[in-house]
Amino acid sequence: MSSTFFTNPRINPELKSLHEISMLSPQIQLQEYFIGVMTALSQYFPIGYAAIILRDAKKGSLHVEALYGIEMENHPHHCHGKKGIIAEVLQSRQPMPIQHVNQEPLYEEAIESPKQMDKIQPPLLCIPLIVEAETIGVMNINPLYGSRNEFSEDFHFLSILSAILSPTIRNYHLKKAEHHRGSSRAKLKTSLLEEILEERLTEVLNRIDPYVESKSRTGLLDDITSLVEKILIKSAMEKVGHVQTSAARLLGINRNTLRTKMKELKIKSR
Repeated sequence: MSSTFFTNPRINPELKSLHEISMLSPQIQLQEYFIGVMTALSQYFPIGYAAIILRDAKKGSLHVEALYGIEMENHPHHCHGKKGIIAEVLQSRQPMPIQHVNQEPLYEEAIESPKQMDKIQPPLLCIPLIVEAETIGVMNINPLYGSRNEFSEDFHFLSILSAILSPTIRNYHLKKAEHHRGSSRAKLKTSLLEEILEERLTEVLNRIDPYVESKSRTGLLDDITSLVEKILIKSAMEKVGHVQTSAARLLGINRNTLRTKMKELKIKSR
């Protein structure tokens, strides 16, 4: 790395880029954040391609979380994490060059499409992403100082960049995982509720004579809807000690709507 790396930050591209990256505002998606990081870095270094690849230790697989220089739909997404340079970097926790992309499991399917390979050219530098002694994945990126047999300067600088990025990348990944768990719980809850209601309403319909119902003036759908609303509101009120604000929150409606419904359905409040 250049001798001015720590001595003259005003003319030093490494420190300038790291400073700009450290000042980036958080984004909703990791992809957006990573694009910002690479855009800042590309002002000082010739970067055509970079990727954040995280591992799933339970499944023993790798998945691409963020890309720069190539669209996600044109890039391989997953691979097994037991072979190749990426696997070695994850195991050794030391940066390594990928000299032969066609021998790397993640890129094998991309080799067949020239359009996908335009930006994914060897050598690629594979940098471990480490947080609190845990290797969460790697960053693959073009050399910053040109293609050479030795990449000590690149590895030095990119290891510093990795130390800055790794905690942020892990936080994004944890939030994504938590969101997926929450969605799964919500789907399970909705599915169970639907199953229960379907069973009960089917029982109701089986007890109704369709001929008699068709001759009556009442609307079956309206009757059942009103009845379900009445039962839910009464049950919610009892559950929260007849506190209307709490009942409205439990039902996911505002207090005014609850009051209107109670008046329409003739539900007495204590």
